[in-house]
Amino acid sequence: MRLTLLIILITGVLASCKKKVPKQTRHIPREATIVAAINTKSLQKKLIKSQVTIENLLKNLTSDHDSAFDKGKKEWEDLRNSGIDLDEDMYFAFEQKGGGMATGQASGVFSVIASVDDASKIEAYVKKKRPTAPVQKEKDFSYAVEGNNMIAWNKEVIIGMSYQKSYTGGMEYDSTTQTYKFNKPNDVNAINDLKTEMTAYMNRKEETSVTALPEFRDLMQEKSDASVWVNSAGSVADMPLPLPKLKELFENSYTAATINFEDGKIVGSSKSYTSKPLSDIMEKYSGSTVNLSLVETYPSSNIDGFMVLAFNPEIITGIVNYLEVGGMADSYLTQFMGSNYTLKEFLKIFKGDFAFIASDFNPNSGEQSMLPIKGLFNATVADKAQLTKVLDKLAAQQLVVKRGNEYVLNPAMSKTGFYVSIDDKNILAGNDSLLIAQYRAGTGKAVVNKEVMDDFKDKTSAVYVDATKIMSAIPAGSQDLDSVLLSAKQTFKDMKAYGTKFNGKFTEGHYEFRMVNEKENSLTSLIQFMAVAGETVKKRQAAMPRDIMIDSTAPNAIDTVTN
Repeated sequence: MRLTLLIILITGVLASCKKKVPKQTRHIPREATIVAAINTKSLQKKLIKSQVTIENLLKNLTSDHDSAFDKGKKEWEDLRNSGIDLDEDMYFAFEQKGGGMATGQASGVFSVIASVDDASKIEAYVKKKRPTAPVQKEKDFSYAVEGNNMIAWNKEVIIGMSYQKSYTGGMEYDSTTQTYKFNKPNDVNAINDLKTEMTAYMNRKEETSVTALPEFRDLMQEKSDASVWVNSAGSVADMPLPLPKLKELFENSYTAATINFEDGKIVGSSKSYTSKPLSDIMEKYSGSTVNLSLVETYPSSNIDGFMVLAFNPEIITGIVNYLEVGGMADSYLTQFMGSNYTLKEFLKIFKGDFAFIASDFNPNSGEQSMLPIKGLFNATVADKAQLTKVLDKLAAQQLVVKRGNEYVLNPAMSKTGFYVSIDDKNILAGNDSLLIAQYRAGTGKAVVNKEVMDDFKDKTSAVYVDATKIMSAIPAGSQDLDSVLLSAKQTFKDMKAYGTKFNGKFTEGHYEFRMVNEKENSLTSLIQFMAVAGETVKKRQAAMPRDIMIDSTAPNAIDTVTN
């Protein structure tokens, strides 16, 4: 009796502690690669507060006398009366099927999941929109099928689904020879498994759904306008190069991110959870924080953007060895060097500080450069001896030339407009030789927003893009495009993002897209910009010739379209 009461008590406590999640999420499979959520109620409130309605938005993107406006308005009215609960979150999910590109089976299930307010209205809505797709009944739900698409609903939830199958062959790794071999592609299977998948989605038990994951439940507790969930194990399955133990390394690795439209900025945050093997590697090879002096000594007052990273290069050795391809990497390096040489020795070259900086964007510069912007890459050096060993090999192959204590590209390669300068402190590369020389001298001083640089202190990665500076350098064009550019200048300010050190469970990320108008909600600012862009699209479409001829005699059955 006491044991029974104790079990009941424990069960009750655990049930009360378990975080509640929206009922829609219980239909999403645990293995889903990507899950995106939109808080429709929150977004509607922000639109109403900014005096923006769907009708006004449709007007901005169409014309009052345009049939597209009437059609869009009618579709919106129908959707509002469809029986779908637009005050509840809407979810979009993708599930990788068949092993991904690595196995040549890049198939997937796309689904949209929403809450139902009135099931009887749903059926009427489906019949009106898809009159050729008869509504059929199952024990627990109703459904309609049209081609590769299916929609099903019951009293609580409605799911729209598309199942795309693709068999393209793929590559297989042979661990004995440490090489890859190509598989022959199979014929595309035309049999559609929609009903089987839909039945599984509609009748899914909670323990097999994404809600069984504590990390996902934590994400659902975050207040946000939108959220994104990424299952890394599902993502790596789609890589075209299959690696041994790759899925195992990323098993139970997830990224959970939120997005909020605040006044003057779009703010995002993320947590990246790692598997036990990957966590062990990250803790063993923990690195330092970003070296901001790599940016601060850049000789320009017109920095358009930069990215700085800091990590322990030995982490690459740890990952490669875990994946059991270390021997293959060492073999390639030994072949290149002409003597026994390992990846571990090569990675000793790098200290772990990396930076890419772009500046002086000017499309009308007229300089003989491949790009209308100056760019520079810097990797700091840790082991001079290992660097010299590799550089001497490159010099023997006449890829680089030694000039004093510096190595540069040979003259023929420098004519391409790409320059390299390497000494015992820095590996520099860029498209402006004078800039590289000035940067190496270390006497320059960059002009960068102090607030931004302060945010990046003690971080492991940092990215900044100055949209205002970039757009100010764009020359005038046609009148309609100038209106879009002007609107963009009045809307977007800059973007900054950074990542933090691994804390034993996850790494955190923070992202901000800042707007010019700091007092206006960023969603309103975006919509106003979209309105200007939409008006430009309408004008361009109106100016396009209506008569298009198709040349049906074109070779290889490829039609040629001419005005």
